Amino acid sequence: MAGLRTASSVPAYSASKAGITALTQSIAVDYANDNIRANVVCPGWVKTEMADEEMKSLAKDTEETVEQAYQRVTELMPARRLSNPEEIANAVSWLISPEASFVTGAVIPVDGGSVTVDVGMIAFR
Repeated sequence: MAGLRTASSVPAYSASKAGITALTQSIAVDYANDNIRANVVCPGWVKTEMADEEMKSLAKDTEETVEQAYQRVTELMPARRLSNPEEIANAVSWLISPEASFVTGAVIPVDGGSVTVDVGMIAFR
């Protein structure tokens, strides 16, 4: 998601992700006529060992449990949960399948709705 939205203290990370998106879309433009497709999948929080380590660090900083840290990072997500690797793989599988043969240059969030949230309106829910 860092290629679509950013946070404080991660400008290089966000810029690199946005650059990958722009590069992929350039590939889609240049090679679509050759039946080469290029798309971007933007996963949100995925339950992985890497996420577990990040949650351990957050939990330590906030004096919470790891489970409370996970709740903290998902509380504003419409799905209110992390995905699992299989859910991201399913999106990729669809993109490489014949069913997605006319999809190129797409940027697809697989994030439980995170990119759709207007955080400034959360207080009104």
